[in-house]
Amino acid sequence: MDLELSNIPFIEILRQYNNRAVIMIERSTEGYFEHNMETIRLLLENDFEGIYISFQRPFINVYTMFEQKNIDTSKLLFIDAAAALSGEIQVDDDRCIHISEDIEIDELVRAIYTSIPRFQSKKNFIFIDSLTTIALYKPLSETMRFSEFLVGLVRKEEKNQISLIFNV
Repeated sequence: MDLELSNIPFIEILRQYNNRAVIMIERSTEGYFEHNMETIRLLLENDFEGIYISFQRPFINVYTMFEQKNIDTSKLLFIDAAAALSGEIQVDDDRCIHISEDIEIDELVRAIYTSIPRFQSKKNFIFIDSLTTIALYKPLSETMRFSEFLVGLVRKEEKNQISLIFNV
């Protein structure tokens, strides 16, 4: 599947911004996860490492689907908010940080900050599978604070080149 945004190849957008882009993707619910997987595959195949923040599907579901599609999960860390939101049992895995049921923004921020130093590559990304899901559970002010933190991280990070990809 060729992933393009506005007729410009996705990876070219990142290159134009020295791998420090903030990209918002709007997709219909039909086939969104397949598009998410292709986005992640494309990033990993271009030597990025990243954090996949999941609000839609629990870690074990995402991880299993990635493995079935031969997506190299060794370059990924996961922050699983979906299991907390759904009350599912959280599977222990050193590639996954679980979030408490309160889904506190400060807890998400800490999880991101503790994950970044684990990367070997200087080309990194933070992928959020559904920004709108955060807004369902948190006040708009908290959702905006989280978004502002992430955009600030992309701008301020000196050691790594970080791109941010939001699904809305």
